[in-house]
Amino acid sequence: MNALNFSPFVRTAGPGGAGGEAVDPGELFDAVRAAGFTGVGLDLFTVDAWAGRGHTPDRLARDLTAAGLRCHEMLGFVVSDDEGSTYEGARRIAEALATFGAPYALGMVTAPPGPRSADLFARCAELIADAGGMAAVEFLPFTPLATIADARALVRHAGAGRAGVLVDTWHFFQGPDTWDDLSALPAEEIAYVQFNDHPAVLGTGADLYHECMTRRVMPGDGVFPLGAFRDALAAKGYAGLVSVEVNSAELAALGPAEFARRAWAATRRYWS
Repeated sequence: MNALNFSPFVRTAGPGGAGGEAVDPGELFDAVRAAGFTGVGLDLFTVDAWAGRGHTPDRLARDLTAAGLRCHEMLGFVVSDDEGSTYEGARRIAEALATFGAPYALGMVTAPPGPRSADLFARCAELIADAGGMAAVEFLPFTPLATIADARALVRHAGAGRAGVLVDTWHFFQGPDTWDDLSALPAEEIAYVQFNDHPAVLGTGADLYHECMTRRVMPGDGVFPLGAFRDALAAKGYAGLVSVEVNSAELAALGPAEFARRAWAATRRYWS
């Protein structure tokens, strides 16, 4: 059975968050658990915002456990041209991952592809592994790391057990990859899956970043063939984490209880 996780990405202070000010952590945790999820994805922007309101990471980790939840993913570090900034971001994510006991740290790559960015990612993965987690590299069609093959190359360079590919339905269906590319990805190279939908498959000239960060919809409410996607993963033996990540200002405005309830109901149509 796949573990189901809710990743609300609730603050706009970082790149692309769909919410407003970070919601109260207790309200969020209670809402996520009441909906049926056993895990929640957190991002460093929100954790920092909560810390500014007196909720230290250690306290948040205790509150999360008390709510019957686990943090399954921590967002996120960025491998950029700035080596110092890259390492500092990875260090902070590794620290948060250790505090919350999260198994995965999500990373993206904005540096041009090549040996230097591969080595930078491998160093980040080493920091995260030392903290007890795995670096999950996300391919995004609006970044230099745009395909499954790109992500697999970084994972192989970082080494088995230290890194895996994060497969997000949005980036798969809106990007250049094909079903054959997905089929060629071994289950053991997948870190975890992010699950969501969109009202349309976007064409050339669309603002992919804006659409990705603000206009996702619940699974089944858009045009992605999510049943076929699930079946493709099941065929390769994938039985890992599925994290529902629906970046939507409209849905976030409903409040955490309704947002989480809708996410659970939509996702259970595909994963049980």
